[in-house]
Amino acid sequence: MKMTTGMGYVRCVFFVMFLATPVTAWTQSAPQGDAPVQNEREALGRWQRMTPEEKQQLRERFERWEAMPSDDKAEMQKKFDRWRRMSPDEKARARKNFERWQQLSPEQRERLRERWQQWRELSPERREALKRRFKRFRELPPETRQELREKARQRFERLTTEEKQQRRERFRERMERLSPREKQALREKFRDRRQRGGQEEQRPSREQARESVEKNDGKQY
Repeated sequence: MKMTTGMGYVRCVFFVMFLATPVTAWTQSAPQGDAPVQNEREALGRWQRMTPEEKQQLRERFERWEAMPSDDKAEMQKKFDRWRRMSPDEKARARKNFERWQQLSPEQRERLRERWQQWRELSPERREALKRRFKRFRELPPETRQELREKARQRFERLTTEEKQQRRERFRERMERLSPREKQALREKFRDRRQRGGQEEQRPSREQARESVEKNDGKQY
């Protein structure tokens, strides 16, 4: 990496220190040995050990970072800081959640996005009520939980293909009404939930989606 003078030098130094941020926060996939570097020398050492493909990916991430509005940069920095504070177990859980996400089909990812959008649109009071319901659900015997899951699955299967498609279209329409900033914020929140090992948060969302199916069963959207 060639160092220059003036603003070019400042930009290069910032690029080197950019290596100090957890790569996981940008790629959402963490190499097992990933850890924040402590100084410029260590950052340069990491750069020299990278493959050409990894260097190109990092350049592209750095360029996206530079193009971000200041508010978005501040939000991203919070995520970097949160990642650094995570314990090894929490980071391992975040990696595992992302691996599961990568294995999902496009349709499954779309359904998760729909559920997250439904959850996001609820009032704080409604979210708390659903969390309490889910807590009670977890306290039920395993056989009872399985029976309830099966009933919910059967109700969902009774929806026609057209009804399922209409639900997806409604979600896309809601997304189109969002501003670019709101869309980006929604994506970041969704990624953040996955990165923090948001399995427990996803479960209330699934419960809310299940309730929505019950309420709208047999109706046209």
